[in-house]
Amino acid sequence: MEKLKILSEVKRILLDAGFIVSEECNFKDVSFDLIARRGEHLLILKVLTNIDAFTERTAKDLKSIAHLLKASLVLIGERDGSAKLEDDVVYFRNDVPTITPATLRNYLVHNMPIQIYAAPGGFYVKIDGKKLKEEREKRSMSRGDLARILHVSRRAVKMYEEGMDARVDVAAQIEELLDPSIIKAFDLLQPMRLHRMNTRISNTEWMYNFQKEILSIVENIGYRVIPTRRCLFDAISKERRNIILTCVRKYDFSLKRRARAMRDIAMVTGKHAVIFTDKEKRKNIEGTPAISKEELRKIKNPEEMLDIILEREI
Repeated sequence: MEKLKILSEVKRILLDAGFIVSEECNFKDVSFDLIARRGEHLLILKVLTNIDAFTERTAKDLKSIAHLLKASLVLIGERDGSAKLEDDVVYFRNDVPTITPATLRNYLVHNMPIQIYAAPGGFYVKIDGKKLKEEREKRSMSRGDLARILHVSRRAVKMYEEGMDARVDVAAQIEELLDPSIIKAFDLLQPMRLHRMNTRISNTEWMYNFQKEILSIVENIGYRVIPTRRCLFDAISKERRNIILTCVRKYDFSLKRRARAMRDIAMVTGKHAVIFTDKEKRKNIEGTPAISKEELRKIKNPEEMLDIILEREI
């Protein structure tokens, strides 16, 4: 299936599952394809026919965006090289959960849990070690007893109880023997968490001088500014309670298309958005508030900047 067909299918699945869905982000410098929200769950999606094309750099950029927006991140694809991806299995590409469109539908629309993941050597499941131990002891079975039935070592049983994952065939035997289930399901709507990320404007070699200048002014006003690479917006500006999707671009006619997409993403995410430009052309561009460089220099504090954004929202 071609990427556009997959995108269309993914969008239909999200709508069927009750999500508010953004328009497709067809920009060469944007790494994600869709953003969707259902209640408190925010989901960022990247779609590729072949997941081999999903680079470590793109993954890093997307994980940073997801972390900042407290969103989950999912890669949708059909093939890994020449091999077809299996349905109802989670794959991982550069540590990003990866599934097929059919898996997405089963998970979001039909509420089918995903328990199996692919890793070198085959298919595995996550074991609830505490529950496994409780069920084994309920039946007065020793680790040795269970190991003999499963044809594994006693040490392997001990490691399952301590949290080691198991091959699908071994887990199926345990399930049949011990019932109820001791397998943990994947939560694809769990927000992305990162331990480290670049938050300094001076370290962003991919930004040009006008962007660095504007974002430094925003910092001086009192916002914490976190650059976002290969994104529709160039940074996220944060203060105590508000997150502002921040785009910095010199004014030209191509800015209108980006402004429309910014307005759409702001609506889906439930955030505010702003475009900082070099010229005072208009108060908003295609519904997204716009603030010129000269106007920005006169703003004294975060509350004043937010008031201007709110006044110019449509």
